[in-house]
Amino acid sequence: MTAYTKPHLSFADQVRLLKSRGLIIDDEAEAERLLSIIGYYRLSGYWYTFRRQHTGRPRGDDFVEGTTFRTVVRLYDADRRLKLSVLDAIERIEIAVRVLIGFTLGRHGAYAHLDTSNLDGRFVHSTGGRASTYDRWLRKVLTAQTRSSEDFVQHFQHKYDGRLPVWVMTEILDFGSLSYLFQGMKVSDRNEIAARLDILDPRGDGNGAALANWLRVLNYIRNVCAHHSRLWNRNLVDQIAPSQLRAIPDLRHLSDRGVTHFRIYSTLCIIGFLLARIGQRPEWVAQIQALVSEEFPACGRGLHELGFAAGWSAERPWVGL
Repeated sequence: MTAYTKPHLSFADQVRLLKSRGLIIDDEAEAERLLSIIGYYRLSGYWYTFRRQHTGRPRGDDFVEGTTFRTVVRLYDADRRLKLSVLDAIERIEIAVRVLIGFTLGRHGAYAHLDTSNLDGRFVHSTGGRASTYDRWLRKVLTAQTRSSEDFVQHFQHKYDGRLPVWVMTEILDFGSLSYLFQGMKVSDRNEIAARLDILDPRGDGNGAALANWLRVLNYIRNVCAHHSRLWNRNLVDQIAPSQLRAIPDLRHLSDRGVTHFRIYSTLCIIGFLLARIGQRPEWVAQIQALVSEEFPACGRGLHELGFAAGWSAERPWVGL
């Protein structure tokens, strides 16, 4: 194991190092300022693809001729704006899904989530003496309830027996716990919610399995955006399952061979589809289209780094994107 030996550098030294590697910096004072508020390491994720590629070897430290610090910062800002738009859209989808889950489970009773007969057997089943997924999920929910300072939680604690009806409980869940709860619902309930959102299987029935996959992906993307990590050119750990999409006309193109799902494009399609189904932000698609078609190419980057297929703008592959 090799010890880390690189020295601590002042912001001025960081500027000098970048210039020595061929990065064009016209305003050194401004570069120092930006490095001091964005950070060398964070920006390095954006200048990595501008580093020279040597045949048969990893990228070198030297930059491709003509690369400017201003371009790197513009690319960082384009990604920042993309993340803000995606985070805004996911928030709207998350809130709508909370309502649908609480409403659907609530028909089984106010405390349907506390009665395992209302949930999928695989969710509540334990093996080998280990806690079930449901048991782990419920512990997390009860911890969140205990820690919550929301007025409505305090109301139920003081006026009633402390248990939250399912349509109230969903309001204190983080997106990950909400996604787990959806996966733990009975197949018929999951499919009903999917059908409300026009997420259908080849028979025309609601496809809860597809929605479960989408929620996992959206939770992952939400965390990337909320933690200010890089979204552009990122290989996604959780990905949209293309096999579930052929029966959905607006998304059918995502099931074609050659479509890249380890980048953000297919997830943007899913987000736009869901926003349209919940009647939110009709202008969102146009904003994303303008952002990706103007800003990233202006930085010298290809849209394939976001997963867009060649010629996407000349087609109508989905609801506007």
